[in-house]
Amino acid sequence: MVRYILSTLLICCFLSGYAQKNNFTPPNYKKIHKEINKPGSKPTYQQLFKRYNDNDTTLSPEEYRLLYFGFTFQPEYSPDVKEPMVDSLMAILRLEQIKPEQYDKVVKYSEKILQKNPFDMRYLDPLIYVYRMQGNNQLASKLEFKLGRIIETIFTTGDGLTEKTAFHVISATHETDMLRALGFGFVGMQSIKNNQFDYLKVEENAYGIEGIYFKKPTQ
Repeated sequence: MVRYILSTLLICCFLSGYAQKNNFTPPNYKKIHKEINKPGSKPTYQQLFKRYNDNDTTLSPEEYRLLYFGFTFQPEYSPDVKEPMVDSLMAILRLEQIKPEQYDKVVKYSEKILQKNPFDMRYLDPLIYVYRMQGNNQLASKLEFKLGRIIETIFTTGDGLTEKTAFHVISATHETDMLRALGFGFVGMQSIKNNQFDYLKVEENAYGIEGIYFKKPTQ
């Protein structure tokens, strides 16, 4: 029902300019930890995070990088914990069509989940859809910007085609979210090298890509 708006643009970039230049910057977690905990640093992580939650579209790519990967050092970081509202939200999203009377529930459930997992793309997506349907285009546009910045942050870490150039993510759910964003169908997953990497096999496609590599956080 809900699709990523950026998938066409991303797949074009994925297979052309970015991949050819090999201009990737994997996250240096030690450096990020030092940066966000440096005494007297401005802005602080908490200040950046408040701007993120306020849907501030002036946050730069560099600030998004600190926000996304720096979240792994925050007390609330719990990538493997499933939020209770997920099942209720997914029951609505699996419907062939979301009814207008269900819009408020989608907003309620999505926002509740995002309070605990603020960078989960799959829950930003339905919010954008509902806000568009309700005519709240300004907020929808801000969330689209946020979604795009998260994907861009991951996208700059690699091309996913080899272990060396794996996409770096902070949660396993972001792996399948990135597949969707790139327009690939998920077939199966294999963890390799002591679970440092996940290799996600994808459905047959016109680009001849068999799977995408993802790198998990190492601190």
